[in-house]
Amino acid sequence: MDYLPGNVLTARCRMWNNIQKETEHGHCFARTRIVVERMSFLWNVEQFSSFQECLRGITSASSEQSLITLKLVPSSGQNGKTFIRVEVLAHDPKLKISTFRLYLMDTDGNRTECLNDEIAFGLDIKTAWVTRTFSKEDLMKNKNRYLPNDILQLYCECDIVTGIMLEEKEKISYGCPPSIQEGNLICEDFESKKVLLDSTRILKEDLESSYKDNLLCDTKLKTKTGLFNCHKNILSARSPVFKAMFTNDMREKNSDCVDIEDLDDDTVHRLLLYIYTATVQDLQWDSACNLYAAADKYEILSLKSECSSF
Repeated sequence: MDYLPGNVLTARCRMWNNIQKETEHGHCFARTRIVVERMSFLWNVEQFSSFQECLRGITSASSEQSLITLKLVPSSGQNGKTFIRVEVLAHDPKLKISTFRLYLMDTDGNRTECLNDEIAFGLDIKTAWVTRTFSKEDLMKNKNRYLPNDILQLYCECDIVTGIMLEEKEKISYGCPPSIQEGNLICEDFESKKVLLDSTRILKEDLESSYKDNLLCDTKLKTKTGLFNCHKNILSARSPVFKAMFTNDMREKNSDCVDIEDLDDDTVHRLLLYIYTATVQDLQWDSACNLYAAADKYEILSLKSECSSF
């Protein structure tokens, strides 16, 4: 989403004092970092053809405390069909928001998303019913695909907000002019930051263009199925592992190709995109895990941090 770059929400507030006649104009920059626990698991519903409810508890990986219980239950719907829906019960009073993604697993291991919902808890709201997702009858018609041995297998991903990690004032500055109107921040600090951001954006775009246009490339990364043109100096600047390959007495130094057959094409493309632009795009759980492994292999610490916070 455009208003959540890097999963960061930025808000601007204006405050004023109507009591004191003399006021001093200034800016205050504050930051809050929330704690999000992310987890994924397989959820097997045995004897699906006759089940009445199936429970699954979710425990915090850090504190080992019970956070949430998921309850899968059949529910009567329209046209005589029985729909399956999920009840979410929060145990921790600090829980505020949770996001759930639920996938049907077939016998080939393929996933079909059947639920993607966000739940907001409050002082009086500790239980929520998630939208009905799929009908029991439709699954029974395709039991050879979805119900081997009468077992329904679901893959679940959860993002659970458990509290606040950090609240701080980063900077307070006085003396900015009072002519700060909506959409018009003219403090010198803002102007300098805007210039810096524009320069950074232009640099990223130019580097990305040199990668995508194969401009003056001098090496290649080779996977089992693909070949990626790139630049030794860029790789070396971003990864100490690549730097060692190209500067020490190693085979890659005098070669125009680096074999990395343990990584797939999508992961290598994402890795190079981050190396050139310091950005990651459209990460999902699996791609984040694969990219984390690649970042660990080539010692790109900032990318490891980015993937681990996904």
